[in-house]
Amino acid sequence: WLSPMLIDRYGFSLVATGKVALVVSVISLFVPSIFGRFDPGPVKRRRRIIIGATVMASIFCALAFVHHPLATVALILLMGLASGYSVLQYADVRSSYPKETTGRALSVYTMAMFLGVALMQWGSGKVAAWAEHHQAETYEYVMLFVAAMLMLGCLAFRFLPKSPLLAQ
Repeated sequence: WLSPMLIDRYGFSLVATGKVALVVSVISLFVPSIFGRFDPGPVKRRRRIIIGATVMASIFCALAFVHHPLATVALILLMGLASGYSVLQYADVRSSYPKETTGRALSVYTMAMFLGVALMQWGSGKVAAWAEHHQAETYEYVMLFVAAMLMLGCLAFRFLPKSPLLAQ
């Protein structure tokens, strides 16, 4: 969505869009290790995950309504910085299962994450097609869809039963 949005909304060239994507990629390489250093431990980690996802949803909402190229790029860079919270989800999975099943649990989590990405791509494509058909601003609806899905994920995560291992 990054490249098409910057090209369609603001007339960025592929080179300019590529530079934004490169900076976000570099940021995304280092930010998880920073979040990992500030892992509060199993008791407070789930709260931080929910806060991180809520921040990401808020950024997507802002992207829906902000129509200024520099502000949009700033929000995209902020998104790269905020995305580091996702490393806490791996720590949550790891601490939620006995040591002998941790590898399998992390594998299942990773595959579920890829399934989520695929479903998000499919769903956002459906939303984009709907918006285009109704002559609505495509990226506004797509960004709001992504924000809504993140918030639904937060709700599901919030009410999922906690691992008995975390209660010990």
